[in-house]
Amino acid sequence: MNSVRLFRSFSYLIVLAFLAGACSTTPHDVTFEPKPKWSASKPLDDLKELPQDALAYMDKAKADAPLLTPETAKMRSEIYIDRLFAPWRGGNPAYARKSANRSLAAYSRNPGYDASGMAHLKPWADRIAWNANLRAFGSQRRPAIAVNNTNLRAIPTMDPRFGTPGRPGQGYPFDLLQVSALWIGTPVLVDHISRDGAWALVETAIAPGWVRTADLAYVDDPFMSQYLSKAFGTVIAENVPLLPGVQAGVGAVLAVEDTDGVRLRLAVPAPGPGGRAETRPVWVTQGQAGLMPMPATASNIARAANQMMGQPYGWGGLDGKRDCSAATRDVLAPFGLWLPRNSAAQAKSGMYIPLEGMTGEEKEQAILKNGVPYSTLVWMPGHILLYIGQYKGHPVVFHDVWGMRTLEPNGTEGRKVIGKAVVTTLRVGEIYPEVGPERIMLNRVRGITLVAPAGGKDGLEPEGEASEEGQLQ
Repeated sequence: MNSVRLFRSFSYLIVLAFLAGACSTTPHDVTFEPKPKWSASKPLDDLKELPQDALAYMDKAKADAPLLTPETAKMRSEIYIDRLFAPWRGGNPAYARKSANRSLAAYSRNPGYDASGMAHLKPWADRIAWNANLRAFGSQRRPAIAVNNTNLRAIPTMDPRFGTPGRPGQGYPFDLLQVSALWIGTPVLVDHISRDGAWALVETAIAPGWVRTADLAYVDDPFMSQYLSKAFGTVIAENVPLLPGVQAGVGAVLAVEDTDGVRLRLAVPAPGPGGRAETRPVWVTQGQAGLMPMPATASNIARAANQMMGQPYGWGGLDGKRDCSAATRDVLAPFGLWLPRNSAAQAKSGMYIPLEGMTGEEKEQAILKNGVPYSTLVWMPGHILLYIGQYKGHPVVFHDVWGMRTLEPNGTEGRKVIGKAVVTTLRVGEIYPEVGPERIMLNRVRGITLVAPAGGKDGLEPEGEASEEGQLQ
């Protein structure tokens, strides 16, 4: 069979079947009891009381109801692929160069601290700037593809840049040089090569930055034409082996060559002769990957979220982990729902409903009334969450989070660390005196975004950029 599209309809039926088994967990019994009135009640101990299972909060009558019509799902998936591969059509080298110069200048002025807490000295930043060699910018303009899971860095080094030791939110894992993790198969446009040849300044669909050249392979017109002519699939499980030493997780997107009705044969990019990319056929099971778009139902999105549940937090994808916006981006990717990389931009990716000026209880009521579980984002400056339902009258969210801001007895600010992907309410931490009702994230929620609103209309957009991805408060 030469074309995956011939069996897409049949595959949808198979996908529904394997999602019911391969990634399944037994839903907990959760009683949804709206409070009779919005009044003071005993605070929840979220991480002990709430089931850490995204399936537990579904309306069982709507669990398998599609959130998108087939036509809309197809259109959104095509938009996803179009945006993902936009760098191959030519990007904005002036913006990439400006971004690179700005980052080098910023870290030269304030080089921060290394992993041991020692201050970086100016020669450290000077050596990196010398190696970046941006005065020679323009020598490259070549499309490429990631042949390994890799990192997008603000400047060409894997040395970390942490903030002042001892201050909350300044040490590990908050390496401010980490822009994002990139899955194998990510298309890029190489604009420039560092002096030592080890780093490429690239444009991706989510941001410009530096990638190690060893993790890239160049592509030509025949490769791009052939690769883009295929159907695409997404990985739907964690730690799926693809190549020796290379695994992928939920959200990785790769071309599909064929199926035997039970498995998919992925075209996995790999380094070939002369630094050019070639593809290796890799068979994966139905529980590991599926064709895009997967049916966007509450049960399927919940199972994707459960794959990440409990995984450690990682700023910008540091050490192969996810932060808040990486989690929301990856969990919706299999369903063809494109999200940008940072939280503020994600909040603009749909119908935005502002909640500013409301009390906490009014915000909760507005979310319960207007939010669509499993396809609604909850946004506050620096953090993004996926609304999945309710528990005892409170909205429940799935998110990857570092911790809650606290006020310590000595009057200083601190953190109560969660450090993983969890299910909570927006009042998480209310039971702790150092957090209390004054510092819960519900107070900072500014709005919700319907990623798949009825009619596909866009709404108002929030202003501002995220500054602390995944740090509550």
